Amino acid sequence: MNFNLTLYPYQREAVDFMKSHSRCINGSHMGLGKTIEALKLCQELDLRHVLVICPKTLISEWFYQINSVLDTDCLTPHNNSRYEHKLSGLDLTGPRFVCINYDLLANQKCWSELVSIKWDAIVLDEVHRIKNHKAKRTRAVYLLIAGTAVPRVIMMSGTPMQNSPADLFPLFHILNPRLYHSYTSWVRMFCVVVLMRLRSGKAFNQIVGARNTKELNELLHLHMIRHTKSEVLKDLPDKQYKVIPVTLGSEIKQYKQMENEFFALLDSGELITSPAVISQLTRLRQICLEPNLLSRATEKESTPSNKTQTLLELIEDTDDKIVVYSYFAQYINLLSQELDARQIKHVVVTGQTDTAERGRAIQAFQTNDEIKAFLGTIGAAGLGITLTASHTVLFTDLFWNPAVNEQAEDRLHRIGQKNSVLVIDLFCKGTVEEHVHKVVRRKEKMFNEIVTTKAVVESWRKAKKEVNKYAQTVANRI
Repeated sequence: MNFNLTLYPYQREAVDFMKSHSRCINGSHMGLGKTIEALKLCQELDLRHVLVICPKTLISEWFYQINSVLDTDCLTPHNNSRYEHKLSGLDLTGPRFVCINYDLLANQKCWSELVSIKWDAIVLDEVHRIKNHKAKRTRAVYLLIAGTAVPRVIMMSGTPMQNSPADLFPLFHILNPRLYHSYTSWVRMFCVVVLMRLRSGKAFNQIVGARNTKELNELLHLHMIRHTKSEVLKDLPDKQYKVIPVTLGSEIKQYKQMENEFFALLDSGELITSPAVISQLTRLRQICLEPNLLSRATEKESTPSNKTQTLLELIEDTDDKIVVYSYFAQYINLLSQELDARQIKHVVVTGQTDTAERGRAIQAFQTNDEIKAFLGTIGAAGLGITLTASHTVLFTDLFWNPAVNEQAEDRLHRIGQKNSVLVIDLFCKGTVEEHVHKVVRRKEKMFNEIVTTKAVVESWRKAKKEVNKYAQTVANRI
């Protein structure tokens, strides 16, 4: 396998750590390249069969990274709805990488298929998803690892503990099931538990805190490599860019229908005006975001689209503040409702936000640690404001003009920012969004080439002046 990237020094350290630990945790902050580190490990060890288990919304990203970074094959049953709940009929021994979601493990037939394969390594991405030691998916992971006797397990999460030390028990059980086999003993050792009583008189134990934290910290870091952005800032560029491709879910039927209508319009031979084309493209982009945005949608979807689910999971899975931009105010309002339902505190700035409320929203995001997300439209919140309380910005959809997108990025990347800024671009593969993504990147490349050329010319002119000046000085002396 080739490897088409150069590692940062801290990434080299992480790969070496994972090499020396057959079972370990990579707990680095989001955006520091845990996926790249895992792939580099697989390449250096020449692992032939690797099973990646991750949330459903991250399968496309793994597929993209494996193909672009390693130039190798990856089987993703989730990409085919026929195999969403079964693996039978697929050759799991052929490709180097097989990538599935955690929910697939709950299916007994799927589990049986997986346990019959001799894996060289199992990667558990966003491993905090199995923090509940009683959950079916957690038990399935335990049994899969034990049943395959896999020689190497890599667990990855920027937030391995989200609520209490009890969250870490499944991870330690995977690290050493013989040593860490009793959840009760773990809780007794590292958790503060109180007896709670309901009005009905029913009593139950409630974890309210942590104990022996120094010992737990030392124990954890025997098995975990963790880098924070503040620690590795000297190694990072001012901005890092990350692309997360998403596949259309149930909304694909509506998208294809409208796409066919659009092609039919183009093939009709009728005079088509630019506004008509833009209107159709806009509708296609809205379906990629959320089909419910279209007024013509006769049946409202009860569950969020794949892109919305991916975004919500990204927000839930990080401890850091995050800025989210969209061109569509209607989508920002829909996201706000979803965050309200999940009790995630956030602020919203769109074209409908008055000046006073806009100022209060920005101030709250900058100063209140409880405010986790800033939702804004590119038009209303992409200029003239400072959002340096966050170092992660996510675009649910790009504006056609890359300069406008860059202006929005620079709400975070400005004076007062102490971290490298992570820019995340979500787009739906095989749709108009992929085309927009390519157009924007092509414009960026053209802009950079022109600016760079200008800089080179100015440098050359300056050097030429210095040479002429020196020549004149020499001539005068002669």
